[in-house]
Amino acid sequence: MKRILRDTCILAALMILCVFTVSIIWVGLTDEIRLVIELFLLSFIITLANWFIDEFISLSILLCYVVKYVVATGIVMLFGFIAGWFFRSNFWMAFIYVGIVLILAYLVDVIKTKKDIEFINSKIKGR
Repeated sequence: MKRILRDTCILAALMILCVFTVSIIWVGLTDEIRLVIELFLLSFIITLANWFIDEFISLSILLCYVVKYVVATGIVMLFGFIAGWFFRSNFWMAFIYVGIVLILAYLVDVIKTKKDIEFINSKIKGR
């Protein structure tokens, strides 16, 4: 299931990039296409930051999620101000957006971890 979900997301991302590439060539860079490209760039930056946190910082699981939330929110705020997504009056929206995404990512991570534990336990029982 994990592999199917990952492959689906990768395929969807490739489809979006291909369709938008053709659209950019055909029509030009519209606001919608610019937004999606910015979101891809933002997700790459956040993924890179999460990788650095996982690789170089040793924290408890709860503290790791808190640090990732703070870092991701900071990146989204900075990126949002640069891209013009946020104004000084509504910067707090970054906390909500990042919180929702991290809660969903946490749930996927919990499900993935449970399945991995079940798989490992079944292999141990089989031996």
